[in-house]
Amino acid sequence: MQELYSIMRELLEVEYNQESLRYIIKMLEAAYGQEEDQGKENLIVSGVGYYLAVLHRDLGTAINRLDSYIAETAKKES
Repeated sequence: MQELYSIMRELLEVEYNQESLRYIIKMLEAAYGQEEDQGKENLIVSGVGYYLAVLHRDLGTAINRLDSYIAETAKKES
C-alpha cells in the first residue's frame, strides 16, 4: 500500500508541474508579438522545454513503477 501512496505522490507532482507549464505558456502568449521582449520569450520557451522534459520523465517513471507493482501483486496472488 505504501508503494501506491508513493506512486500517487509522484503523479500529483506531475500534475503540479503541468499547472506550472500552463502558467509559463500563458506568459508566453501574453509576451508573444512584443518585439522588445524577445529575450523574455526565449527564456519562457526554454522553461517550457525544460518542464516538458521533466514531465515526460516523471510520468514515465511513475507509470513504470505502477506497472511493476501491479505485476508483482498479480504474481503474489496467483
